[in-house]
Amino acid sequence: MTTNYQPLAVRERVEILDLLRGFALFGIFMVNLPLMNAPFLTEMGQFAIWTDPANMKAHWVINFFFTGKFYTLFSMLFGIGFYFFMRKANESGNNVLSLFRRRLGWLLAIGVLHVVLLWYGDILVFYALFGFLMILFRKKSNKSLLIWAFCILLLPPFFATMLTILINLGLSNPEVAEEMIVSFKEAEKSMRALLDEAIVVYSTGSFMDIVSMRLVEYRNILGGIFFFFPNVLAMFLVGMVLARKKVFENPGQNILFFRKLFFFSLPVAIVGNYLYAHFSTKSSYILMDWNMVFSLVGHGFGGPAMTFVYISLIVFCYQRGYFGKVANAIKRTGRMALTNYLAQSLIATTLFFSYGFGLYGKVNIWQGMILTLAIYLVQVIWSHYWLKYYRFGPMEWLWRTLTYGKKQPMRRD
Repeated sequence: MTTNYQPLAVRERVEILDLLRGFALFGIFMVNLPLMNAPFLTEMGQFAIWTDPANMKAHWVINFFFTGKFYTLFSMLFGIGFYFFMRKANESGNNVLSLFRRRLGWLLAIGVLHVVLLWYGDILVFYALFGFLMILFRKKSNKSLLIWAFCILLLPPFFATMLTILINLGLSNPEVAEEMIVSFKEAEKSMRALLDEAIVVYSTGSFMDIVSMRLVEYRNILGGIFFFFPNVLAMFLVGMVLARKKVFENPGQNILFFRKLFFFSLPVAIVGNYLYAHFSTKSSYILMDWNMVFSLVGHGFGGPAMTFVYISLIVFCYQRGYFGKVANAIKRTGRMALTNYLAQSLIATTLFFSYGFGLYGKVNIWQGMILTLAIYLVQVIWSHYWLKYYRFGPMEWLWRTLTYGKKQPMRRD
């Protein structure tokens, strides 16, 4: 079946969503850059390699204000985009589920290449996989979507609580405890060996050595699908509800909604992110304990709550015309979100890995925060000039062309 469905025209875009995408890019990079500069195990408190006061404070700031806030914002925007995609299709009389699946399939392919060629911390693979699940929710009511989202957010702390209880029960049995303790010590020893190996490989290895190590790290983080990534699907569903309510298409008419959202979310954000920032550095990813449970509760609810706080503040400033020039620049960056997201990985890994400038492990956390801001500012400027001449970013153009099976016009008329 043929379709005449086309991408959203520039004049039809909801500009505040581009602003939110651009803002999310900065927050995601602030979290990702330290992870591109050190093995993933350093995120686990007992394997930290920067433990001086300045770096510990910088790590706390990232955990409180950035971690878990911006990939959830991108997830919400993904759900909004899905609704717009389906709405325009319905208005044109076309059934485009197969087209949307093709779009997700190509996103999955891009994500896999991102993992293999650049960085293990890719989020695109999970966006694509959860996107297929999101299709199953497209006909559910808003109330049902919100209930599902809340229940999905409960899954990580629920799993962690059950595992913690089972481990404590095992440790209370002397015969079982001895064997468990030996197993935990072996796991810790193995992880420390992996951390040391990763530092050597990323600092001195060949490109293929780095690819192999990256895939080893990726396999080790896949367990996080049960503890951190359910938020992606939950925020997909929340985004669908907000899109149906048209709160971003008419932000001025929904300012009361955003004011309520701000004041409702703020206390949850403060408490939740304090729990996460405090307990995440004490958590053990080997021996599941109550520190991990509190950390996941804080991450699961504090992250989305802080996301809503940020969204509300951005809407308020946008409606009042504050920071107009800055907002316009960030909007252009958000229109090229996929290109800029992948470019961040390309730039950072080139700076850090041995085949580039070889700075791996030499840029500590607080220095990385400054570097993140500098690179992002370059992206803002570059996006501004690129979109003066072209309709899409390079990767947006490629994704659209692959999705529609037809070369999309690139240059502006």
